[in-house]
Amino acid sequence: MDLQEAICPKCGGPSPSVDICGKCRASGVDWFSCENRVRLVRCPNCDSMQDNTGWTDCERSREDLEYEKAMSAIHLSQDIQNPEISINLVENSKNRSFAHIKITGSLYNKPVEGACTVEILWQHDSCDRCSRYHGNYWQGLVQLRADGRKTTNEEQERAKRIAYQTEEELQLLGDRLSFVTRMEEGREGLDIIVGTQTLGEQISRYITKRMGGKYTLHPTLIGEKEGRRLYRITYAIRLPRYTKGDVIYIRNTYGEILGAEGKTISYLDLVSGIPRTVPESTTARYIGSVKDGIPMLVIYQDGETLGLMNEETGTTEEVPVQ
Repeated sequence: MDLQEAICPKCGGPSPSVDICGKCRASGVDWFSCENRVRLVRCPNCDSMQDNTGWTDCERSREDLEYEKAMSAIHLSQDIQNPEISINLVENSKNRSFAHIKITGSLYNKPVEGACTVEILWQHDSCDRCSRYHGNYWQGLVQLRADGRKTTNEEQERAKRIAYQTEEELQLLGDRLSFVTRMEEGREGLDIIVGTQTLGEQISRYITKRMGGKYTLHPTLIGEKEGRRLYRITYAIRLPRYTKGDVIYIRNTYGEILGAEGKTISYLDLVSGIPRTVPESTTARYIGSVKDGIPMLVIYQDGETLGLMNEETGTTEEVPVQ
């Protein structure tokens, strides 16, 4: 050792300065620690995970979740440099695993190495969404009805698809509690029971936007919580009086309804063959439906008279040209 080189006052070895050498400094520092046990809480119904902020949807594997949890159980000194961590996961049972951890790095320019074992416990608990869903919880009721008629099977099926698409859209945006609790078909239409008022409002908007008609809100007070009034809201949807395939008399001509959107209806002018769009409030008279029509074959025309034959029975009749 060079006589001019500084000496560590603790071990007598060389030191870059008059202070204690890096080896002695490192030996007296608890440069890492590991928690003995950590917990992971998963919902057995939907596999969502619970953390400090609440429940979140999760599609990650058990191994990924355990690795991340084991990493969170490791605490390193701020003086450690170039740390490298290796984790060996061993599944002991369905509800228990062990993470065998090895850590290396540099502390005060001296290599250090350590090891520990973390026990990972799995717990199962129903999440906020599943607890409400299986408890038949609801905040809103979407009533699908039609103006002056019963809703058709096609309209009800389309409304169901819109409701489930809206549910998926809101949950992808993080609104976990927006779920369809159940659906009930009645004599006059469809009832959609929903978990949040946000979902009920959005479903009502989408249905009336795509299928026409309008909706109104009817709140009902159900109690109070922490000084706040709690309401359940009924969203009463009224679809247009006419549906696709209806034949109406409108503006001195006959038209076949093509569809409805917002506050307008579209129909095919059966005289000119031109599609037209008019406000829903336009005066019209229901004639029938193309679904109820009987296939007829034109066999002759005599001036303003047509000869028609019923293709099913073979009978003929004459009708004036319209």
